[in-house]
Amino acid sequence: MKILLALALLFPLFLSGQEIPQDTQGTAGDETAEMGVMPGEFVYNPEGRRDPFWNLLQGKSVKENREAIEGIAGLMIDELELEGIVFAQGTFKALLKGPDTRPYIVGIGDKVYDGEVVAMDKNSVSFKKSLTVALAGQKDRVIIKTLNPEEEEMKENEKND
Repeated sequence: MKILLALALLFPLFLSGQEIPQDTQGTAGDETAEMGVMPGEFVYNPEGRRDPFWNLLQGKSVKENREAIEGIAGLMIDELELEGIVFAQGTFKALLKGPDTRPYIVGIGDKVYDGEVVAMDKNSVSFKKSLTVALAGQKDRVIIKTLNPEEEEMKENEKND
């Protein structure tokens, strides 16, 4: 125990006696002074490496890269909001609002840009979203849009409690 205490007290003395190599001594201060960086600011020097803080999607947009298709077929699932569901002549029809605030009426089997409507009931619409993954190929995911998402969350929380 006494040995550990003595080492803990003497350790800072060993560190203070170390010399800084000449090739790195004072260079950090000179570089920041040349770049006009204020004390406390962070500067990243990549030294030939990719900047890890750079946004890889910068300048790329899915909306810009996709082909222009008129109507509901040109809209992505994430862009659509469920406004209402109607039951008429034995089938459900959903009223969706696009980013252009125009209404769109869809039924089961109707296609959107990145998927299709696969199921519908009085409170929700289910979409099958097709994802193309580089190494895994194409994967499908089901996305459900509900009429009152806040109420659905409350019901799920009550079930879990």
